[in-house]
This record gives sequence, structure tokens and C-alpha cells, in this order.
Amino acid sequence: MVDQLLQAYHDSPTSGHLGVNKTWHKIRDRYFWPGMYTKIKEYVLSCTKCRQFKIGRTKPAGKLEPTEPPTGILDLIGLDFIGPVPQSANGNKYILVCTDYLSRYAITQATANCTAETAAKFLVTKVILQYGVPKQLLTDRGTHFMSHVFEAIASRCGVNHITTTTYHPQCNGLTERFNATLVGSIGTYVNQQQSDWDDYLPYATFAYNTAKQSTTQMEPFKLMYGRDALLSFDTPRPITQPPTINDYYNQLNQFLQQAKSTVWYNIKQ
Repeated sequence: MVDQLLQAYHDSPTSGHLGVNKTWHKIRDRYFWPGMYTKIKEYVLSCTKCRQFKIGRTKPAGKLEPTEPPTGILDLIGLDFIGPVPQSANGNKYILVCTDYLSRYAITQATANCTAETAAKFLVTKVILQYGVPKQLLTDRGTHFMSHVFEAIASRCGVNHITTTTYHPQCNGLTERFNATLVGSIGTYVNQQQSDWDDYLPYATFAYNTAKQSTTQMEPFKLMYGRDALLSFDTPRPITQPPTINDYYNQLNQFLQQAKSTVWYNIKQ
């Protein structure tokens, strides 16, 4: 039973071969057995794929972020391209990454290029049309983000586009740290030719979003949606009497307000 849990919550694509603490938190919130942290630590540290790709083994990066954390979700998001990486069988060579600076929630997409048009389309279809307009968008000064096309579409959508030089040349550290985690996670699943990495991108992103983050002490998914994600290998939840709409709204609103305050404080530390 324990070995099956370890394989599910660490090895599966939706678990992402993440580090000791993230794996422990994910299992601890669902199961308990004596000495579980020690067992989980031994399992993760002995994982051949984790050792090969050095996931969670390096010293954490410094907080290269705005000095004042945002107070709300989508108050500040970062956008960045990863790549070029080995071209996939689907013709993709880049990963476009959006991260929310409060919840740490990440949105990703495999792309064939890193043009301004691709970035603008992603911003509209994958971010704005699904989550609403962010108050501020932080990017580096790459030509794809500084082009007239991208600037015009961002402005038309009501997005305040700022660049890393507004704060510090390395201020987009949150996105860069996520990029390293994402690439390492995907690397544990790809074939020898690395031609199927984009097949695993959604799984690796989900694994990250459903893992408790060391800075916020909360899962990005829970902060974004106000509930825990049910994983495919979780014990089925019992069917309970649903609350009234008003009760559900009040409970959700209270949780999100408290969670945002707690996360803001944790980031500030």
C-alpha cells in the first residue's frame, strides 16, 4: 500500500517527480502512517530520475521579485518564453509560461515559435478569456514582448504592461524559478529523442499547481479555485449534502480572503 502511494504521488505524470517536501505535503494531506516523512524522503532521494535531473536538489534562488507582493490574484502576472528546446514531433520548440505572483498559479502552452503574435494570442485566449484581465503584466524586454503588436493588443485589452527594468533586471525571478522546475519535471518522462516533451507539459504544470509551494505554504490550484484538486488516485470523496448557494458563497469568500492575507504575509517574509 505504501509503495503504491509513493509511486502515485511522486512518480506519476500528474505528480511530476517533485521534491521531498512537495511530495510529503501532497501525501500528508490525504494519508498517514508512522514515520511517513522519513519513508517519503528516502523514496524521493533514491529516485533515479530525480537524481538524473537534479529536481529540488539545488539551493533555492533568492527572492528576485517586486518588494511588495500583490494583494490579489491576477493583480500581477509574469510572462516568459522557455526555449528553444529540442523540437517535438508536433513541431513545438518553445514553452510560453504565465505565472501569478500571489497564488503562484501557472499557465503554460507549447509553441512552435516565440513571436509577438504567439505571445499576444496566448495572453488573450489562455489568460484573459479564461481568468479575466490582469492588472499588471511583467515581462523581460525581449523583442516579442516589446513589439508594437504585443503592446497594442495588451493595451487594447486593458493590461498594464511593465518590464523587469521597472523594478530590477532580474525581477521576473518567480517565472524563472518555475521554468527550472517545469523543465526538470518534464525531463523525467520524455523519450530518448525528447520528441514528446509537449505531451507531458500539461501534466507537469498540473503537478506544480497542485503542490504546496514553500513560499506561500499553499497550493496554487487551491488559491485560484478555492478548493482542493481531486487527483485521479485519491480516495473518492463521500457525497455530502451540498450547502445553499449563499452559504457556499460566504464560505468560499471567507476562505479566499483569509488565504490571500496569509499568502501575502508568507511571501513578504
